[in-house]
This record gives sequence, C-alpha cells and structure tokens, in this order.
Amino acid sequence: MTSHRPVPWLLVAAVLGSAHAAASLHWALGGDLLFTTVGEWARSWRADSPTAAGLALGAIGVGKLVAAWVPWLAARRGGPRHGLRIAAWLGAGGLVLYGLSSTLGGAVALTGLLGPVEEPTATWGHVLLWDPLFLGWGLALAAGLWAGRRRRPAPEGTDRRPERVGLSRG
Repeated sequence: MTSHRPVPWLLVAAVLGSAHAAASLHWALGGDLLFTTVGEWARSWRADSPTAAGLALGAIGVGKLVAAWVPWLAARRGGPRHGLRIAAWLGAGGLVLYGLSSTLGGAVALTGLLGPVEEPTATWGHVLLWDPLFLGWGLALAAGLWAGRRRRPAPEGTDRRPERVGLSRG
C-alpha cells in the first residue's frame, strides 16, 4: 500500500473544512458575509457580547482548521497513527451524521410539513451550504481514511479472496 493514495481525499476534506473555518474566522473578526445564513441566535450573541462571540468563533475556526488539516498532514508523513485514526474516524462519522441529518431535516422543514419556518434565510443557508459542506467534509475524510487503511499481509500461500460457498473451481 502506498501512503499517498489517501492524500487526494484528505486534501478535499481539508479544503472543505477550511471553507467552514474561513467563515467562522471571518465572523469572529466582525465580518458579515453570509452571517444571515447562520441564524438569529448567532447575530444576537455577537451583538450582545461581541468579545465573547468573537473569541468563541475564533476558537471554533481554529479548531476546524486543525481538524481539517491534521489528517492530511499525517497522511503526507506516512499515515495517521492509531489514536489519530480513531479520532479522525469519529470526526468523519460525526460530520456525516450531522451534515446529512441537518440537511434533510432543514429540507423537510422548508416544505412546510412541520409548520412555518421561523428563519427561512438561515434554514436555506444550512440546507444549501453549511450542512452539505459538513457532509462533504465528512465523506471526503472517510474516503481518505478508508483509502489509507493498513492491510495486514496475507500469509504466504493464501489468497485474500474467500471461497464462494457452493461453487467449485473445477
């Protein structure tokens, strides 16, 4: 197995995670681009406590950058070690579950089946941008981790493929 196979997927994951991080860091510094797509709670928090919101958003942005780039950097250096692989798999699973459930939940909400949507701009922002971005990040991370898994060598003289039950090689 070559250690470079997972790198393209992990690079895609890093870029998608960086997009999320860039938005958080932009908002931490007081920027407003796409801020209406987050929700009124975030706008109110930043208006009421700009320092606390800025520090929290800055920490979130840095955390996203670390989570986005550490797997790629580890793969470039021979692959993430056991603990990091477990953390990355948990992160990938969390990103996929959150991204998928939030995207689908928001889409259902936008149909009106659950009643009126209180914040349509924020809901559309999550359905069309933020949650699919989480989903894509998680899927790319999982693909990179899968591609970079270490396979145990098959014992000499054996074949990795299991015999098909009921079929002879005849």
